[in-house]
Amino acid sequence: MEFAYTLYVDGLCDCGRPKLECRNEANAGLYEVADVTCYAQAAIEEHTGQKDFKADPGQRFYATEIDEELITRRTFAFPPRLDAAKGEHDEADDAEPLQGH
Repeated sequence: MEFAYTLYVDGLCDCGRPKLECRNEANAGLYEVADVTCYAQAAIEEHTGQKDFKADPGQRFYATEIDEELITRRTFAFPPRLDAAKGEHDEADDAEPLQGH
């Protein structure tokens, strides 16, 4: 499993897409720029960007939730699967999707 993950990661470009896709000249001009704000990372950068801030050697920072009840999460569910051989619905997909707060 570790080997497979290493192959996967090694196949990614710095942009996060597969190298075979994003470095293929046939795909030139087929991308546009989008941006997103990670508010957890913004909190870290605000903390570490303060005047006179100096991290201790090896010190790492991560974001934690102030109040779990206030965090907005999306509902998540896998799409239903069909048993290709039988054309039947997989009953395991009838479980309730994970619900956020």
